[in-house]
Amino acid sequence: MQSKNLELIISQLEDLTLSLFPEILKIYEDKDFKTTLKKDGSPVTKADMLGHKLILKFLKKHYPDIPIVSEESFTQKGYKPAKEFWLVDPIDGTKEFVNRSGEFTTNIALIQNGQPILGVVGAPAQNKIWSGIAAKKPKTSQSKARDSISTLRIVMSKSHQTLLDTAFLSYLDKNNKKLKIITKGSSLKICALADKKAEIYPRFGPTSEWDIAAADAVLRANGGGIFQIDTLKPLEYGKKDSILNPMFIAISNLNEKKTILSLIRGFSKNLL
Repeated sequence: MQSKNLELIISQLEDLTLSLFPEILKIYEDKDFKTTLKKDGSPVTKADMLGHKLILKFLKKHYPDIPIVSEESFTQKGYKPAKEFWLVDPIDGTKEFVNRSGEFTTNIALIQNGQPILGVVGAPAQNKIWSGIAAKKPKTSQSKARDSISTLRIVMSKSHQTLLDTAFLSYLDKNNKKLKIITKGSSLKICALADKKAEIYPRFGPTSEWDIAAADAVLRANGGGIFQIDTLKPLEYGKKDSILNPMFIAISNLNEKKTILSLIRGFSKNLL
């Protein structure tokens, strides 16, 4: 797609995302909204299903030739990823939604050849959106790489911290890294990197492609990236065998990629 077309798509998705906010907040603010459990034990609410319905209705109307993969309708059996497809998570951070922390998001990404080329993330409770075209040069000029980061700001999950998270923090501490831990829910963790409010977000626990694709595009558009911990290659989408992501590390500034990846490589050799 041409850059002009991508700009048009982003504008449309921003408008769509903003239109979802009042509908989702209506459910969020209802003290009696019901939560049910999926087969995998994860929670789902009326807001997840409403967001799914409205997003798919829009995408099918305006882009009927592009297939859609959404968390709320996906089945791994018979899944054949396309070269180009929409990747949607109507509500990421349903646990945060249920706990009323406000840290939940809507996520829409366009994937081409395994990479997110654009994405829009919305935070209804914060009345804020993030958007980006990954194929373009970063919006802000990247700062020069520093020899050492005096305080390493690390974003971690509010609801899904693991023993490996603790081990990684211990490893950094033993390597004399001064740390500041920032906890956030949903894809807001990656948006915090795009906003340069943290340097890294390591994820050792399970996530699905739709959880992070839109925020990944936003991060790439702002000079960052997400890399697989085992191979150090960029994260890929539309995998045939599994919709789950491998362990990864998200980096705010690619100029610091070498330093950050050497840290994660050292941790991998010692503990993984």
